[in-house]
Amino acid sequence: MANALRTNNNISNLPTAYSHAKINHRKRFLNDRCDSGKRTYNNITNFSVPANYHIVQALGKGSYGIVCSARDLKGTTPYQVAIKKIINIFHKEILLKRAIRELKFMHFFKGHRNIVSLIDLEIVTEKPYDGLYCYQELIEYDLAKVIHSSNVVFSEFHIKYFVYQILCGIKYIHSADVIHRDLKPGNILCTLNGCLKICDFGLARGIHAEYFAAGHSSFQNITNYVATRWYRAPELILSNKMYTKAIDMWSIGCILAEFYLRKPIFMGRDSLHQIHEIMKILGTPPKDVLIAYGSLKSINMLNTPGPGAPAKPWGSIFPQASAEAHDLLGHLLTWKVSPRFTVEQCLEHPFVMDVRQPTEEPACPLGPFDFSYENNLRSMRDLREYLIDEVVKFRQETGRS
Repeated sequence: MANALRTNNNISNLPTAYSHAKINHRKRFLNDRCDSGKRTYNNITNFSVPANYHIVQALGKGSYGIVCSARDLKGTTPYQVAIKKIINIFHKEILLKRAIRELKFMHFFKGHRNIVSLIDLEIVTEKPYDGLYCYQELIEYDLAKVIHSSNVVFSEFHIKYFVYQILCGIKYIHSADVIHRDLKPGNILCTLNGCLKICDFGLARGIHAEYFAAGHSSFQNITNYVATRWYRAPELILSNKMYTKAIDMWSIGCILAEFYLRKPIFMGRDSLHQIHEIMKILGTPPKDVLIAYGSLKSINMLNTPGPGAPAKPWGSIFPQASAEAHDLLGHLLTWKVSPRFTVEQCLEHPFVMDVRQPTEEPACPLGPFDFSYENNLRSMRDLREYLIDEVVKFRQETGRS
């Protein structure tokens, strides 16, 4: 274990040009987090955390940074947390935007049992430990590992219960006029007790009318290259137009199918192959759908000669599934966007009646998420300042400052 951090802590590494008052406020906040004797290092992972945390092991690593499990030794019973450290946070615009968006969403949606909880935030500036540290509840598994494990046996009741929890979480999110845009088993965590929690809001966006009125109406502002390919709705691949909450519902349909198959239902190597994989099951998209998509890709498909392929019956693909499961799949995995079931329609579907508890299906009481903050973030400096202020605000509101 290395010595504690120095209190001057390389504040000069942070972006400057703030007002004098804001500089003092932010410096005081950052230095207070790094007082001598109050922090410990882990030089294997390059983590610097408050002394009450003991790093257990690395859980995952990506281009964004690294995730570790840790024990909070404060109190009589050690509490396990997951700590995500995002590196290069102040030097990459896309990381700043995603971090701000994810932090605001997790704060906004806090308290729902099917959405992961954010416990604490801090910014460390001393190298090589610098980064944004996000402390979250530690969840033992992600749903991908559960589904693909040969040691786990699912009854249809289990599948209903899992899908129902996803629907409850998505209802809460959609009721705030937010779409997740990256729903997949790897972004749904699973506790040992089988409680599912949706995570990773870095690609989430708003669809509220005021959001588009504020200048976010073009598809260039809301990229269609979202959602891991295998869970991506066909309109994201073929259309240049704006999309809706229906893209999340397609992803839920893919996850439902994966529970039965124990592998993804559509595993395309690239976007074109992904469409071909969808066509193998759903058949050739109707002409009116391709016209409605209105993109060059869809027009090219429209002009492809030869007879269209028919859709396969769901019973031939999932013989072990109930008729209710077949029906729900048929209402989620559709070429047409408008008839695709909403989350509210899914919650009324017979497939989940055995596990449904209406008291577990609240809408977000805060109403539509306010995206107006994005209008003022026009430069890297704006983004940097805003992120620091969000961390300060979160710690003040949670009593951790």
